[in-house]
Amino acid sequence: MMKMLVVDDDLAWRSLFRMAFEESFEVFEVVDGLDALAALERVKPDIILLDLRMPNLDGMGFLRQMKRRGWNLPVIVCSGTFNMDNLPASPGVFPAQKSPDLRNVWRALEAALPRPVGADSTLKSRRAVEQTVWRD
Repeated sequence: MMKMLVVDDDLAWRSLFRMAFEESFEVFEVVDGLDALAALERVKPDIILLDLRMPNLDGMGFLRQMKRRGWNLPVIVCSGTFNMDNLPASPGVFPAQKSPDLRNVWRALEAALPRPVGADSTLKSRRAVEQTVWRD
């Protein structure tokens, strides 16, 4: 199973991400960029879901440090204070506006991962369920 590192200081968002993605990924959670840097070697994630505003080391600082250390992983930048102008023009960085229905995150995941998650394409089937549940 692929590994996802969720980097967000908000427990509610981390819990939502875990519930949404734990069937498709082995999910690991950290609360800021410093913890995420420490977790990279230990977890060896396949993808990172990253908030921008966090204490200690924010998302932009984490991206810079990750690249400096030679980690080249797909990163979904997911923030409520999203601003395209602030994101580095970097391959492997996929923007997604934070919203409880996670539609933007699902789209970013599909763009970030070159192959389906799991042999049965669990990601696409899970996203279809999410769209049905969150439809008005």
